[in-house]
Amino acid sequence: MFETTVAVVGTVLTEPKIRETSRGERVVSFRLAGNSRRYDKEAERWVDGDRLVVTVNCWRRVADGVIGVVGKTTPVLVSGRLHTREYESAAGWRTAVEVEAAAVGLDLARGNRFPGSADRLAAELDAVQGESGVDRPRPAAARGG
Repeated sequence: MFETTVAVVGTVLTEPKIRETSRGERVVSFRLAGNSRRYDKEAERWVDGDRLVVTVNCWRRVADGVIGVVGKTTPVLVSGRLHTREYESAAGWRTAVEVEAAAVGLDLARGNRFPGSADRLAAELDAVQGESGVDRPRPAAARGG
């Protein structure tokens, strides 16, 4: 059987849910939305394009790494195996799109929004400035703005 491997860049929509299987394996699941963006020349602005919403399931070591780091609104990159799961609900048969994560990382291109990151960056910049004598700008979050 063929596997479909994907990389999704997006924003976590839900707080991660932690559970354990009957065999004691930890699983962390969360919903992730990835939006494409394009520049509309006529309107002279960026507009949202297609949207992908998936459930991400993290097992074992990936689950352990996600706990305490990833939360609702965290920008992340997820790489893993894409699949659909069919199940029956009160409304009838449903299909869920899921990614079994092989790796989850913070999307550092989308700002300084991670706990303590502005403070760490400011301290590192201060250390570099002291070593080199070069005046370096501080990030807005570290300046209090």
